[in-house]
Amino acid sequence: MRILLIILFCLTSYIGVEAQCIDFAKSIGKEPLGDYLHDGNYNAAILEEGEKAELFKTFFSGENYRIAISKVEQLPDIHFKLRDKQGNVLFDNEEHNYRLTWDFKVETTQLLIVEMNILEHGNSELISGCVAVMFGIESIKRKKR
Repeated sequence: MRILLIILFCLTSYIGVEAQCIDFAKSIGKEPLGDYLHDGNYNAAILEEGEKAELFKTFFSGENYRIAISKVEQLPDIHFKLRDKQGNVLFDNEEHNYRLTWDFKVETTQLLIVEMNILEHGNSELISGCVAVMFGIESIKRKKR
């Protein structure tokens, strides 16, 4: 019975942390989208130094998009790339001082992959925290400018 309670406690603690991460995405993660319209999805996870993650997303032809990555302050820089399904790199933020937003237009509807790598501080203590990846579509108001 005692082990069951410990497992239940750990599970509810993890769910609580994940919920906080989604709240982080909703409050902090949307801000860098600016006047781009949020696509309605909240992509967030707890990641730690040295950890890699991939996110697959379909983008539609003729649309202008913004990718915005947000992280808790204590995490080191995030190296992210946008690749097509053949593995061709379309954007690499390492070449842009690890900036966490990128605006682009898609010529053909396609599945793209956002690949992230949380860089390592080199300290003995491993740091982890919430990372959110948000996608915005250029609004009609913005297109008319």
